[in-house]
Amino acid sequence: MKKYTFLVYHREYETFLDAVRERGLLHVKERKGGGMDDAALREKMQLLKRVSDAMRFLHTREAQPLENAGTDIDSLKVLHDFEAMRREREVAEQEVQSLQKDIHQLEPWGDFSWESVDRLAEDGWEINFFSTSSRRWEKDWPEKYNAFIISELGTTTYFVTVTHKGEKVEVDADPVRLPEHSISYVRSELKKMEDKMAEIDASYDQYAASYMPALEQLHLKVQQEFDFDKVVLSSPRSAEDKVVILEGFIPENASEEFDQFLESQGVYYESVYPDLKEKVPVLLKNNWFTRMFETIGDLYALPNYKELDLTPYYAPFYWVFFGFCLGDAGYGLVLTLIGFLMVGRVKPSMKGPMKLLGSLGLATIIFGLISGTVFGMSLYEMHFSFYGTLADRMAAQGKTINDQLFTLALLLGAIQIIFGMFIKVANEKHQFGWKYAFGTAGWLVLIVGGLLVYLMKYLGVNPLVTNIVMYVVLGVGFAGAFLFNNPERNVFANFGVGLWDAYNMVTGVMGDLLSYIRLFALGVSSAILGYVFNSLAMQLSPDIPVLKIVVMIIILLIGHGITIFMSTLGAFVHPMRLTFVEFYKNSGFAGGGLRYTPFKKKIS
Repeated sequence: MKKYTFLVYHREYETFLDAVRERGLLHVKERKGGGMDDAALREKMQLLKRVSDAMRFLHTREAQPLENAGTDIDSLKVLHDFEAMRREREVAEQEVQSLQKDIHQLEPWGDFSWESVDRLAEDGWEINFFSTSSRRWEKDWPEKYNAFIISELGTTTYFVTVTHKGEKVEVDADPVRLPEHSISYVRSELKKMEDKMAEIDASYDQYAASYMPALEQLHLKVQQEFDFDKVVLSSPRSAEDKVVILEGFIPENASEEFDQFLESQGVYYESVYPDLKEKVPVLLKNNWFTRMFETIGDLYALPNYKELDLTPYYAPFYWVFFGFCLGDAGYGLVLTLIGFLMVGRVKPSMKGPMKLLGSLGLATIIFGLISGTVFGMSLYEMHFSFYGTLADRMAAQGKTINDQLFTLALLLGAIQIIFGMFIKVANEKHQFGWKYAFGTAGWLVLIVGGLLVYLMKYLGVNPLVTNIVMYVVLGVGFAGAFLFNNPERNVFANFGVGLWDAYNMVTGVMGDLLSYIRLFALGVSSAILGYVFNSLAMQLSPDIPVLKIVVMIIILLIGHGITIFMSTLGAFVHPMRLTFVEFYKNSGFAGGGLRYTPFKKKIS
């Protein structure tokens, strides 16, 4: 990145800013506040929220867009009408809830007319409504209070008393206050409200099919105006407000083209490499494969401008780990088909995740073939093709495929941890210089060199050569890890810190290494779940020719569907955890980067 600073005469500022926006290259440096105390800017932000809420709601309707759905309509009127509909439906929903409550209260009393009750009152009779527990109903109440049972529901008795007006009724029951409408009237009102809600729902579908493009254009238009006004209001001024200062960043490979543009504008500008202490935006550059995994990294944090982007380094590991965790060739085939077939059927923002899902399915097929598992069936136990020969060879050594997979999980963990330490050395050298990388390099020499010495002894290399290598490893590694781990401290302080680092290194690396056992455990668990549902399909199917096949298919579809969902979720999460904790820690990842977001037009 290169940092640009512009000094622009205040009357020419908005024209210049519009030209910069047309180029679409400058990431504008935001300042605290950013003009958010401006009433017009707050109003635009509220309008953005309203449009976003409307679009999010209409997306849930899943209505097919009309071919003639255009953008040349009054989108603000569409928004206002839609919001009025939502308010109207909310009122209708509240009314429906109130009417349903009234019906619930009136149902025990039947469909009576309040006009009849009023006529009785005119003739001097008063009707009171009561409810009580059926056990508390007394047999003498009909004679004593002129009580009549209307209905009995469950353990509750509903009754009325008919007494002369003004006569006090002191019955041991709960008085009931009823809505002043008959149940037939309330039901008719409820039907009207439900019809009204259905009509509004149909209008929602019509809006989703006809007006989504217009709302999307409105959102882009308001967002564009908001971004422009925010830059204008947040730009500091000097020389009695006559000069406006604008700062931003541009990718270095685009700076020459941008410089030519600036020369044509005739403004004063300064172009320098940014100070590493300030917040510089990050533009990731990855190939077609590793670009798919940027979505995974975004869930944690972007790398800061000073450090290396770890996406190309964790992507192959994540791909392998996912396949290891799911570990079923049948499930992998399902994910591959879903991923690659859906790429052409989803909106652009989902194409990347679908490609990622398809590629992870390929990894699962490969590891499923290695582990010999297809839809929960073990090809090793079935002695299918060459799997039988491999199973016999492993059995002769007292081992099974699970023993080999357990070892492979630890081996992959060791490789990623050591690889992460190499990345950390490169990161420290890249950011601070070689002097600051000696500490990590020393530990790397001790670990890798120790493994090399062990391998030399195992292979029977000349002991003299082995000892020379061992002493070189110990000397170089000790010097880097204990004596020169920080150039800003003296040797004695470094030695004390090195002792503490030694404790952390031994316990930390061992703990990190054991975390990779989860790869093996998850692979085994998905295989066991698949096997269990296969067994259930065989055992629970009735011994009736056609029905047996139907029941088996239903159990297998439901069972393996549940297994694919649960196992895929675990296969996403646990490799992510190994990446963000074990790998990022050992590679010295700091994060906290700011995404490069150029100031550009969203609509013409």
